[in-house]
Amino acid sequence: MLYKNKKSMEEMSVLKRFKNIEVDNYDKRLNTLSPRERKYFKMMVPQSGVLYITSKPGVGKSAISRSMAKKMGMRYMDVRLSMLDETDVGLFPNVDNITLNGGDIKVLDHVVPKWSHLANEQPTIIHFEELNRAPLAVRNAALQILLERGIGTDFEFNNNVLMMASGNLGDEDGTDVEEFDRALNNRLIHIKHDLDAEEWIKWFAKENIHPDIVDYIRIHKHKLYVEPNENSTAHASPRSWTFLSDYILNNYGSIATEEVEVKDKIIERQYVKWGDSPQYLDDVGDVGMGYIGNEIVPFLKFINNRIQININHIINDFDKVSDEIENWRKNNRRDRYSEMLIDLRTIDLTELNKVKTHNIIKFLKLCGDDERVSYLTEIVDDHKIDIDHPNYERVFMNFSSDIESMDDINKGEKDK
Repeated sequence: MLYKNKKSMEEMSVLKRFKNIEVDNYDKRLNTLSPRERKYFKMMVPQSGVLYITSKPGVGKSAISRSMAKKMGMRYMDVRLSMLDETDVGLFPNVDNITLNGGDIKVLDHVVPKWSHLANEQPTIIHFEELNRAPLAVRNAALQILLERGIGTDFEFNNNVLMMASGNLGDEDGTDVEEFDRALNNRLIHIKHDLDAEEWIKWFAKENIHPDIVDYIRIHKHKLYVEPNENSTAHASPRSWTFLSDYILNNYGSIATEEVEVKDKIIERQYVKWGDSPQYLDDVGDVGMGYIGNEIVPFLKFINNRIQININHIINDFDKVSDEIENWRKNNRRDRYSEMLIDLRTIDLTELNKVKTHNIIKFLKLCGDDERVSYLTEIVDDHKIDIDHPNYERVFMNFSSDIESMDDINKGEKDK
């Protein structure tokens, strides 16, 4: 059986199950979710069992749930259980009157909190955070909501309300948590949440984080999350990088516009303005330890290096910086070559003129064989790149021996 938009049977069954959610352009919105967001969202859809994600602090549990709600056009509610008491979660006592056996008697009931009524008004994702750090009474009240989708005996959440919970890892991340018994664990859908650098950049940072930070993490992927040490209370994590980015963006901005020649036409291109203010590096260095701990030192070194020489210097005026680039080799600074090659990987050579393409060729000749072959391999393997374009052909012609070695390696792999 064929389905519209070539959706799988599984996907269509999810859409059918979720038909009560009144979201405009539902199909299009669903396709904007990242693979991980899509996975979590589909696990909430059946409303059977409770999605419960755990991770180290600062790895994006709140961010991913908020992102799902935003992309799907749903209201987002963040209920941070460790900061509440049981009355905030639906256990506020109230005396009510009922008629029983022909007489009026007083009974104890509970007041339903305002946020639960608001959730029922429109499609909503409710995220109960820090479930395993909440006081027992709060956790029990939250679990009734999560497992029974109701509060007390009379209030029920509508089908347009999705719920999830999250928690910390305990000893593994240095947090105090409560262990759940087997009966409760069996009603939770346990997912250990993680976030690698490529996913963070593609689905979040590229649109939201200062380009200096994005470029640093793109090159030094292992720096996205750095385990804290006993000498520093702050450490690098997706959360703390975001905080630092907000500081930079709100105090110094990030993007400028320049006119460049592309295929004999003048177009506007955006680029990062390093050192727009003389206080930029000094200020970021002064406060950076409070955001990302000791990681501020290599980050500032990276920014300072790029102020001196970046990929635009190489492309636009290689001869002016060639001596310094030669010094990288003499001083065994392979990291600088690697940084430039990663930046070069983001440049579309079809937009450059012959002079700029030749500057790239001159730079590649100074790179180590391994670094250059790695760059060429990524170019050849990227199906989005027009390798038949004259500029790419010029590059390949200058490194024909490297191309041949790549072919030999591929042939050897096939023979195995």
